Amino acid sequence: MSEDLQTPETKSDSKARAAADKAYTKASRPWFKKKRFILALIVLLIIVISVATGGDDSDSAADTTTTPGTAGQAPAGESAAPAEAAPAEDAAPAFPGAEKSDVIGQAGEALVLGDITVTSTPMIDGDATLGATLCTNTTVQNASDKTIDFNSFDWKLQSPSGTIINATFMGSDNLLSSGQVAPGGTATGDTCFENKTGEAGQYVVLYEPILAFFSDRGAWINNR
Repeated sequence: MSEDLQTPETKSDSKARAAADKAYTKASRPWFKKKRFILALIVLLIIVISVATGGDDSDSAADTTTTPGTAGQAPAGESAAPAEAAPAEDAAPAFPGAEKSDVIGQAGEALVLGDITVTSTPMIDGDATLGATLCTNTTVQNASDKTIDFNSFDWKLQSPSGTIINATFMGSDNLLSSGQVAPGGTATGDTCFENKTGEAGQYVVLYEPILAFFSDRGAWINNR
């Protein structure tokens, strides 16, 4: 009967066998446990994130880019804010020489001047026996608690050419003279002016008492 003899394992054989076992174990590991795969996966994720982030930055830059000539313009669909209106110029005076304190009305209107109410009717041609005249019927109502004075020289007429003349003693048999009006009283009469030129245009009857008891001046506009 023969007996098999095993050859003693050398040191080099042991190292070779250990290396082979290690290689086999490493090769037998699941794919997701391999370092190279994990490293490759990490690198791939970094690349994907970098690309995504770069795309967002590009989009943002494109969104904030201003097209030349559109800076300051309102977005589409929105109307631009209206420009501030230029300050309005002062209105032209109602007549040449008009003052800010004047109380102005059309012929026939009753104007309140202080505590009195004054009226001047539209002008008509007056008596022309001694020369052409223009006349208006004037009324002074005293609403104050004091007696006031009135006088035909409180009245003047401004012609279209700008000449201002005093009242005359011609033109009517019912001329407003001079006197006083008690509280609550009324004085009425015609006030006439010479009309030598007979020019057409804007005439302005002016009432400005000589003995002023108020600061306003009455003005009635007549267009003839």
